[in-house]
Amino acid sequence: MVDHKIPSSQEQEVTCTWDESSDCTNCTINGKLDCKWQKHLLLRFYKGAGPLMVFAVLGFILVGINVTWIPALIYIGFWIFFFGFFEIKVLCSHCPYYAEEGRVLHCLANHGTIKLWSYNPKPMNLFEKFGFFAGALFFVFFPVLIEIYGLVKINQFTTTSDFLTYSLIGLIILGIIGGIFFFYVLQKSICPKCINFSCPLNKVPKNVVDAYLDQNPVMKKAWLDSGYHMN
Repeated sequence: MVDHKIPSSQEQEVTCTWDESSDCTNCTINGKLDCKWQKHLLLRFYKGAGPLMVFAVLGFILVGINVTWIPALIYIGFWIFFFGFFEIKVLCSHCPYYAEEGRVLHCLANHGTIKLWSYNPKPMNLFEKFGFFAGALFFVFFPVLIEIYGLVKINQFTTTSDFLTYSLIGLIILGIIGGIFFFYVLQKSICPKCINFSCPLNKVPKNVVDAYLDQNPVMKKAWLDSGYHMN
């Protein structure tokens, strides 16, 4: 178990997710949201993203050894920038999990990231949604594109082995399958219960969103002030 710091009364006012005194048992939406940190929920996300990342790493290694390491370096730079700075600003900082005291984010996806920005209870704006979506597409498809690039380049060599060619073709196929599998896990198991409601991928029903906002007056006010309408 992760030993989370008990939030102050101010933080409890912001989000019931980190309020240990919350009466979750009698909550009207109990079981409809993943609104409390649990290790198995984090592992669910890792299991969904794991195959995609394994195939990506293998592809970068094959292309790096036989063609160039530049794409791998670009991806590492993107990973550090996107997950360490950009995504945590445009996506994570709006999530109730981000309201916990402390500098380290404890959540069900981007777990362990340093919180460089302040918690923002407002919903994501259009720019933030576009930026997150563009970064997510790059995260998923760049490895596959580089594997295709590597396949084209190595087949220009007269000494290329069939094993290397078929390995890259296999990784391209597996990478696409891995991306589809990750999206399936997100949309089937994670997004329908995720409390980062303004994320473009979120699928929580509006009545459940409204009920959660009713439990969190600071977040509710921020959403209403941003133009959100409750039933």
